[in-house]
Amino acid sequence: MNVRHTLICFFFLSLQDGSPISVYKRTEGQDMSIYCTFSSSGNIRFFCKNECKEKGDLLIETTNVTAQIGRYRIEYETVEPKAYVSVSISQLTKSDSGRYRCGLNRSLSSESFSDFEVIVVDVILYGNPPKVKTFHKTTGDDLILQCYSILSGTRRYFCKEQCEDKDILVETTGVSAERDRYSIRYEKASPSGGFVYVNISQLTRSDSGLYRCGLSTSFSPDPYQEFRLVVTDALTTSQPISTLPIHGLNTGENSDGINMKVVPDCDYENFSPNSKY
Repeated sequence: MNVRHTLICFFFLSLQDGSPISVYKRTEGQDMSIYCTFSSSGNIRFFCKNECKEKGDLLIETTNVTAQIGRYRIEYETVEPKAYVSVSISQLTKSDSGRYRCGLNRSLSSESFSDFEVIVVDVILYGNPPKVKTFHKTTGDDLILQCYSILSGTRRYFCKEQCEDKDILVETTGVSAERDRYSIRYEKASPSGGFVYVNISQLTRSDSGLYRCGLSTSFSPDPYQEFRLVVTDALTTSQPISTLPIHGLNTGENSDGINMKVVPDCDYENFSPNSKY
């Protein structure tokens, strides 16, 4: 699964089997640790992604008390009569978003494992009244934001500029929706509030502008968050080196017909002003 597909699909992961699971939100670069509690101990401890069925889903499997592979770590502890498996991911990236499982003995029994979801976002927006923040991204990137509202609403929307009909990017009265490169998902956080996640994949320069993510309520004004996005072209290291005229020649060639290119960061102080080269 490529990164772009992962970023779109994570909005729908917790709905696939119809049962709610715990959702943990973090921003890029943070570390996270999750404790899974079990009613009995086990000799094998494991940490995997998705449902541990595909090749590459298994992150760690060990009989030791602790183990670490790359950015993933697992720790095991027993406090009779319960057992605890702690799993960690360091330096989170948005590609880490998805569904995970920690468990004991690789049993098919639901009592031997615990599922949870991780959502990694660029930033979490909150505050009332909202403050317009500016984010700088490069073309080809993906943007994921979490907008927090102290109020709940029946309609969730993501729009641009004036947020008139033609400016509505995606909206739904359900939990999630997707339209072209735009996705939205709602998660209830309390009896009165919730989170709205918005995603734009494969950013282009035309995506620059003012955005709003919010909820429609039965009273006014509607709660929302605003942000400004600036998308610029990504810098590359493969740009050709500029050719400068040597000794009055505009062709970039010397008298022998050899193409002369400027080498960056050269020390010209030791060259004679009258030097031919």
